[in-house]
Order: sequence, then C-alpha cells, then structure tokens
Amino acid sequence: MNDLFAYKNYRELEESLDNGKWNSFDTLIFITLSSSFFMWGVTLAIAPLITTWYFIPASMDLYVIASAPIGLLSGNLFLGFFSDKFGRKKIFLTTVILTVIGLLGISLLYNYYYILIFVFIAEFGLGGDETVSLAFLSEYIPKKYRGFSLIESSNMANLGVTVMAGVFILAGSSVFLDKLLLAIISIIGFVIALITRLKLKESIRWEYLTKRSDNYNKIHIGKAEIYKFLSLSFIGIAIIVGFAFSYLVLGPYEFPAYSEYIIFFSVLAETLTGIIGGYYIGRSSRKAIAIIGFVGMFIPWVFVVLFLKLIVFNIYILIILLIISGIFGEIGWASREMLEPENFITTHRGRGIGAVRSVGYIIYIFTVFALANATIYEYAYYLLVIYFVGFVGSVIYLFKGKETKNETIY
Repeated sequence: MNDLFAYKNYRELEESLDNGKWNSFDTLIFITLSSSFFMWGVTLAIAPLITTWYFIPASMDLYVIASAPIGLLSGNLFLGFFSDKFGRKKIFLTTVILTVIGLLGISLLYNYYYILIFVFIAEFGLGGDETVSLAFLSEYIPKKYRGFSLIESSNMANLGVTVMAGVFILAGSSVFLDKLLLAIISIIGFVIALITRLKLKESIRWEYLTKRSDNYNKIHIGKAEIYKFLSLSFIGIAIIVGFAFSYLVLGPYEFPAYSEYIIFFSVLAETLTGIIGGYYIGRSSRKAIAIIGFVGMFIPWVFVVLFLKLIVFNIYILIILLIISGIFGEIGWASREMLEPENFITTHRGRGIGAVRSVGYIIYIFTVFALANATIYEYAYYLLVIYFVGFVGSVIYLFKGKETKNETIY
C-alpha cells in the first residue's frame, strides 16, 4: 500500500514498509536511484579528467578541481535541507535538471571560465541528488533489502567514474570525442532519470511524519548524537577526501601522464567489489563492515608511504596498491552509504546526511589548495592521516554507535 490515508497509524505504515515484500515500485526506485548515482559518478570524474584538455590552463587546474567539492558542499547542505522541508520528489526533479544543464555545458563549451561555472552547476545538482537518493531509498525499501539496495545503487557512482575514465583512455587526445561521448551519456542518463522520476510518488514516510508534531520529529541532543556526528563525519572525511585524492586527483597533481589509468583501475576495483559483494555486505553488521573497510583502506596507504621512493619510479606498484585500497574502499563506502540514512530520523534525514558530508567536503576544498604544490611525500603522509581519521571514526562507531542492520528507521 502506498496510499497515505490507507493507514490507521504510523506503526501500521511502518510495518507495511519495513516488512513488506519487494514490489514493482521498489524496482522503480532502485532503477531511478541507480541512474542517479551513475550520473553522479560521471560528474565526479569530470573535474580531474578535463584538466587534460588543451584549453584548460595548467595553472588553473586546481580551480577546476575545487569547483567540484564547492558544488557538492552547496548541494548537500541546501538541497538536503529543502528535501526535508518540501519533500523528496520536488527536489529530485530539480536536481536532475541542474545536473544535465551542467554536464551539457561542459560538453558544448570551450571557454575555461564557463566550464568552471558548469562544473559547479553539475556538482551542485548531484550534491543534492545524493542526499535525497539515500533518504528516498531508505524510507521506502523493506529493511531486509535496504542495505543491498543502498550499496548496489550507490555503487553505480563508481561505475560512472570508471566509464568516464575509460572514455578518456579510448578517446586519447581527442577533446571533441571526449565532449561528444560526455554529451551522449548525459542525454541518455537524463532521459532515463527523468522518465523514472516522474513516475515516483512522494516518500510516504516523509509525508506522514511531517504532519505530526510529537516525539517522532524531535531531536534530542546528547552524548549519543555527538558521538554519531563525530564518527560519521570522520568516516565521511576518509571516503570523500581519501577517495578523491587517492584515485581522482593524484594523477593530475603528481602523475599527469597516468591520470586516466589511475582513476580507471582503482575505481574499477571498487565497482567490481560492490557488484560482486554488495548483497553480502548489505546483510552484514554495519559496525563490522565499517571496521573492515577502514582498516583495509589504511594499511595499503601505510605501504605507499613505506615504499614511496620505489613507487615514484614504478607507477604500476602504486596502481596495484590503489586497487587493493579500492577493494576495501568499496567496503568502507558501503558502510557509510548505509549508516548515514539509517542514523537520522525522516524529518531531518536530508539535512543530517548533508551535515556530516559537509565536513568532508570542507576539508576536500581546503586540501585542493593545500596539496597543490606539495611534494609527493607530503601528499602521501597527508592521505595517511586522512585514512587514519576514517579508522578512528569506525572505532568510535563500533563502541558508541548503534547497530542499524535490519533496524526500523523513524
């Protein structure tokens, strides 16, 4: 049942949503959000990849790269808040339009300053889209399938990054071909996303709870909430900053001739891990998955630091270590994609996800400029600290967080 007035009380609605069987509407939501995350991955990869285009001045690369997290930060905060206030579907239709405007602008224009603006627009749309997508899916999908759905749909972002890196490898030095393929991917993704989104109904859980004024909608700030914010923020820092600067930005900053290959192979490892292991990860303890993921991300980077002199002269060793890190990175990413929506109440879920992610994006923006002229050694040690922060976050959540596997969300 998806008719708001068919339920006598919230418990009945909750029972129907959490313990129901997978149905055609769940499939529609899953397809819609998978297409959304794929477009997010395409957009995420664009900023570092287009620094290889001939009309982008090398001195301005960091501004192109920085425009991505600035857009994501703004979209997460503003559109996450608006989705809690005005509903998931209204924001969902806005974000897809903003995203395609940004991507088409990038694919059609050759002016550096316009490209900068359209990167921001695309990322702003996707910043809001990711928060709304996680909220929407967690509020509708039965809890038995919630973890799997969150992981597999969000893993499409990794596929989008991998596809775009592959496009740039195949296109070689042809900017025209890069732009043509980006435009085709953007238009196809937009058509699929728009058609499926128009068929979606508003989140019935959000509709019901926004009409209430009782304890379901109140946030009680205490030690548990503080630990939750700290742990999820630390985890977010490791994923947002670690992912970006290990896989996406490392090439343009330190190994520009190998940018596409570093992105392609490291993110391909994440993609395949999500596809093959998403079902099992989604049915596992969130606390255990977080610890495994962040320990596994930290250790390969220890080896990067220890053998950095060798790696500088042999890029293939770095790529192998990044592939290993990418496998565990997907596990860490998966824990975050499940823990964020499962830890916030429905009426504050959008802004809650946006808030914990904003910490990572703020550090991301700072890092773009802080590492712009850093040596490879400074770069490596900085990322080692970032991954250690993620490990600390997973430990805090292990001891102070709530196990949300198969738990009802309010």
